[in-house]
Amino acid sequence: MKIYIYQIFERFWHWMQVLLISALAITGLEIHGFFELFGYRNAVSIHDISAWAFLILIIFAIFWHFTTGEWRQYKPSLKLVKEQINYYITGIFSGAEHPTNKLVYNKFNPLQRLIYLGLKILVIPVMGLSGLAYMYLNYPNQGFQLGSLDSAALIHTAGAYFLIVFVIAHVYLTTTGHKPLSAIKAMITGWEEVDEKGARAMVANEMEVALKITKARLKADGNKSELLDTALAETEARLGVKKEEKFRDVVANSGAGYFRIDPNGIYEEVNNAWACLYKFKSPEDVVGKHYSLSRNKEEFEELEITFNKVLKGETIPHGEVTRICQDGSIGHHTVTMTPVVKNNQIVGVEGFILDTTARLLAEKELLENKIRLEQLLNDRDRK
Repeated sequence: MKIYIYQIFERFWHWMQVLLISALAITGLEIHGFFELFGYRNAVSIHDISAWAFLILIIFAIFWHFTTGEWRQYKPSLKLVKEQINYYITGIFSGAEHPTNKLVYNKFNPLQRLIYLGLKILVIPVMGLSGLAYMYLNYPNQGFQLGSLDSAALIHTAGAYFLIVFVIAHVYLTTTGHKPLSAIKAMITGWEEVDEKGARAMVANEMEVALKITKARLKADGNKSELLDTALAETEARLGVKKEEKFRDVVANSGAGYFRIDPNGIYEEVNNAWACLYKFKSPEDVVGKHYSLSRNKEEFEELEITFNKVLKGETIPHGEVTRICQDGSIGHHTVTMTPVVKNNQIVGVEGFILDTTARLLAEKELLENKIRLEQLLNDRDRK
C-alpha cells in the first residue's frame, strides 16, 4: 500500500538542502586545501552564494513549518528513544520489528526528532553565524573587525564535519525502510510504500483523527451523514491512498470495526473487522441479532444507557469496554456511537470500535512484572 506522506514543498526543501549542503561541503573542503576542483577563488564564490541560498531556504522553511503546523513533527519526546537506539545498534541486524510506525502526522521516530531538532536550533544556526563571521567580521572598513577568526574557523569546520557525518548516516538509514529504495522514492514522489503492519497502524491512527473530525461535524451539522462513509472519506483524503487495493479492505484489516444498530437494538450492519474482533465467521452471523449478545450483565446495562442517550441525539465516545467474543474469550476496545438520522428522524445508532486488547495485556504484564520485582526486592531486604 502507498500513502501520500511528503508534500511538494517538503520534497523541494529536502532536495534543495541536499544540493546546497553538498555544494557547501565540496567547496568548503577545497577552500581548506583537500583538493582542487573549481579553483580557490571560484570555490569561495560558490560557497558564499550557496550559503546565502541556504539561508533564504531556511527562512521559507520556517514560515512553511509554522503556517502548516508541521513544526509539531519536531516536538522532542524521550518515549521509546532507548528502544530506537537499540533497534539501530542491534535490532536492525536481527530482523526485529521497528519500535515505532511512520504516520502522516508522526513522520519521525523519537531519535530522529531529537537529532533534527538539534540540527535546526543548534548546528545550522552555529554554522550560519560562524560563516557570517568569516564573510564580514574580519574585513577592515566594514564597520566590524575581529583580531582573529581562529575560534570561528574551528567551530565552522567542526560543524561542517558533523553535517557530513549526519548526511552519511542519513543516506544509510534511508535504505532500512520497507524496501532499500522505498524511502528515497517516497522523497521524490511523495508516496511512501508501507508494509501491512505499517498500513494498519497508519489507517487506525487516521481513522481516530477522522472520527473526531466527523463527530464535531455531526454535532454542528443538522444534515448528518453516515459515520462510516464520512470518516472513510476523511481518512482517505488525509492519507491520499493510492488505490492499488481496496481502501475499505485496509480499514477492515486495521482493526477499525463498524456497526449500525436499529432503534430496537438489532444489528443492521457490521463490517468484517467488527466480525473478526468478536470472532464471528462473517458479518451475516451477527446481522439480525440483539447487541446484548456480546456483553455481560454489567457491561450491557452500561451500554444500554449509552445506547438510549444516542437515540435521543447525543454523540458519545463510550471509552474502553470489554467484549465477550463468540468463543467465550474476552477482548477490549474503545467505542464511539452516534445517531443515524434520515429525514430529520433518528432511525438508529452507528459507530466504530478500535481494538485495545494487545495494549491492555501489555500494560497488565508490565504491572505484574513490576509487582513481582517489588516483592523480590522486599524479600531481599527482609533477609
